Amino acid sequence: MKKLLIPIFLAVAGILSTASASTIQLMPSITEIAEAGYSSSGRLSDTNITAADVYGWLGSRGDGWYSTTGNADMRWGQATANLADQTINMPNMNGTSGVSAGLKLSLPDMSAYEDMSFSFTLTPPSSGGAPSYAYSLWYGNKDGSVTKLFQDSRNGMTTTWDASYSLTAEQIADIKNNGDGKFYIIVGSSGGNNGQSGVISDISLEATVPEAATASLGLMGLAGLLLRRRRHH
Repeated sequence: MKKLLIPIFLAVAGILSTASASTIQLMPSITEIAEAGYSSSGRLSDTNITAADVYGWLGSRGDGWYSTTGNADMRWGQATANLADQTINMPNMNGTSGVSAGLKLSLPDMSAYEDMSFSFTLTPPSSGGAPSYAYSLWYGNKDGSVTKLFQDSRNGMTTTWDASYSLTAEQIADIKNNGDGKFYIIVGSSGGNNGQSGVISDISLEATVPEAATASLGLMGLAGLLLRRRRHH
C-alpha cells in the first residue's frame, strides 16, 4: 500500500507546484431582453447613474437582460437582442432620455475566482449622427446596498469602441468579503439619428480559476479508487 501511495502523493505535489490557472467565461448566453420600465430612466443611459438607480431598476428582478421601455412622452426606447449572433441593438433616439440595457447576474461563489474582467465591442451606426454611450459595472452587498466598480463613456461616437475593465485585487477582496453574489452591468445610449442603432457584440465576463485544487482533487480520487481496487484483490 505504501508503495502505491508514495508516487501518487508525489504526483499531487508536483502538479500543485506547477499547475497554472484557467480562464472561464461567466457571461451567460442572451436568450431575451425583457421590458423593464424605470421612472428615472434617463439617468441609466448616462454618467449620472446612481447605485439607487441600479438597485431600483434591477434589484428585485431575476437574473437576465433587461431594457428600458418606450414611454408616450419621453420615448425612452427599447434595446433588442439578436439571439443568433448574441448581440444587442441600441436604438438612437435623438431628443429623448436615451435607451438602456442591463444585466443582472448571480455569481455566488466568488471565493473560487482570482480575478475578473469585463469587455464588449460597441459599433455605432455608420450614419447615426454620432450618438453617445456609457456603461457601468456594479455589485450588490450583503447589507442591501450596491457598489460601483467602474464607469466609462464615449461622447459623439463615430468609430468602434472596444471597452474593457479588469477588477482590481482590492475590489475582488471587497466582493468576497461583503458581496451578496449579484452583479449588474448597465449600458446606455443617447442622441444620434432616429431610426439608427448601435450594436453591442462580444460581451464577455471572464474569471481566472486556479487549477491546482481541481488537479489535486482528481488525483486524490484516483488514489482512493486504486486503493479500493487493491483491497478487493
